[in-house]
Amino acid sequence: MELLNSLIEYDKQLLLFLHSKGYTFWDGFWLFITYPPHWIPLFFLLFYLGFIAFGLKKALYIAIFTASSAASSLILVTIIKNYFQRLRPINDTSINKSIRVIVEYNDFSFVSGHSTVSFTIAFLSFWVLKKQYKFTFLVFIFPLLFAYSRIYLAAHFPIDILFGMFLGYLIALIFYKITNQFVLKD
Repeated sequence: MELLNSLIEYDKQLLLFLHSKGYTFWDGFWLFITYPPHWIPLFFLLFYLGFIAFGLKKALYIAIFTASSAASSLILVTIIKNYFQRLRPINDTSINKSIRVIVEYNDFSFVSGHSTVSFTIAFLSFWVLKKQYKFTFLVFIFPLLFAYSRIYLAAHFPIDILFGMFLGYLIALIFYKITNQFVLKD
C-alpha cells in the first residue's frame, strides 16, 4: 500500500509540475483541442483515406468497427471511473489550491476517457491504414495533443492519461483483430 501511496503522490507532483508550465495565453488553444467535436474533421479524413484505400463498402464497415471501439472505450471508462472514484485534480483538496481552474468537472478522473477513446481510434486507424499510407503514424498527433490537453487543464493526472493510452491500445487491438478478420481479409 505504501508503494501505491508513493505512486499517487508522485503522480500529483508530476501533474503540478506539468500544469505549472501553462500560460493564460495558451488556455484557449488547449480548450479548443480538448473539445471532442473539434476533431470531427479528422474522423472524416480517416474515413476518406479508408474509402480511397478500400472502397466505400469496406470503409463503411471500418467506420462502424471504429465507432464501436470508441463506444466500447467510453463504456469501459465509465465502469472504471465509477469503480475507482479517483477525484480529478481540480477536486482533490490536497492539491487544488495550487492549480489554475480553467474547466470544472464533477465526475471522476481515473481513467481518462479522452485518452482512452482517442488512442483507441488512433491505434485502430494506424493498423488499418499503415500499409496504404506512408505517414499514417501522424495519426498519433491527435491523441497526444488530446491527452496533454487534459493535463494542461488539470482535468486528469498523468497516470489517468497513461492508463487511458494503454486501455485504448488494448481495445484497439481487439477491434483490429475483428476488423482484420471480417473486413480486411478478402
